[in-house]
Amino acid sequence: MRVNLQKIAFVGILLILGFTFFAQPFFMPKAIAAEKVTMRLHWKCSGMHIPFIVAKDKGFFMQEGLDVSVKEGAGSTNTVKLIAAGKDTFGMGGTNVIVKGVARGMPIIQVCVVEASKKQGVLSKPEAGIKEPKDLIGKTIAGSGAGTSDFFNAFLTANNISVDKVKYLAAGRARLEAVASGRADGTLGLGLDDIKRLQTMGIPSPQLLQFSDWGVSEHGDGIITNLKTLKKNPDMIRRFVRAFIRGVNHTFMDIEGAADIAIKYFPNAKKDIVVTQLNNVYWVFPPPLGWQDPKVVKGVRDIIAKYGGIPEAANMPLSKFFTNEFLPKY
Repeated sequence: MRVNLQKIAFVGILLILGFTFFAQPFFMPKAIAAEKVTMRLHWKCSGMHIPFIVAKDKGFFMQEGLDVSVKEGAGSTNTVKLIAAGKDTFGMGGTNVIVKGVARGMPIIQVCVVEASKKQGVLSKPEAGIKEPKDLIGKTIAGSGAGTSDFFNAFLTANNISVDKVKYLAAGRARLEAVASGRADGTLGLGLDDIKRLQTMGIPSPQLLQFSDWGVSEHGDGIITNLKTLKKNPDMIRRFVRAFIRGVNHTFMDIEGAADIAIKYFPNAKKDIVVTQLNNVYWVFPPPLGWQDPKVVKGVRDIIAKYGGIPEAANMPLSKFFTNEFLPKY
């Protein structure tokens, strides 16, 4: 039998880290009344969302005195707006979207990293021949937004390609379908999720031209909350993050079981896709779980300042965008 030593080592690290705080909730006073909390995901149920659902199902949130409702979302931008408006307690979004929101004055802050890398880039069929940046010239690339993303523009600039040499197709939610149908040569997307989705559309071996391989800093997703919540109830944030990290540990101890839990709450999710996504994101939940690297946030901030139309962001202190103060003390 073939033994995956790397995977065993990773689970061992999770166990060591997890045991340092797994027992904590069981010694909490039972008199704590459960606070109602909402957690808004940034899209439909997907691999990186599963730890929240597992934490709810296993009672980790409740053991921290939190009655959490996990809700699906409609994109990071929409989730960021909901948190800024105080419509939900917590939200998940791309760090790039969160940084841009803060730079524009939204009263939000990132309190924990969910996964450290999104494997962001251009996905395509092998026959499209997109193997390096110059192969994009003259190609049609689909995206979900009305215009190209800040990171795509940064990627093109870093590789000396003028934006007007690549045709952009605003395809909305049908960006993957645009590739499958031949309307586009490639699509902006995430290797963690979209490769499996393209495979289910009849593309057996999707290719990923990853931005971080060609001069653009990598980033992932984070948990955000409103600054009013930060000020009024910091202990609640700490308990939420602690329960989420317990959810991460349990998710990767039993991926099949975690997928079953996700489908119980979100029946439209497909188990084979969820399992594949969980195996993909397994390696982008590195210890210490939840920790945010200031260098990553700085890289995102600088791209937003240069390509996102918010030059003043370059002078904003990193403490405006994130904090690590709510992570467990390992």
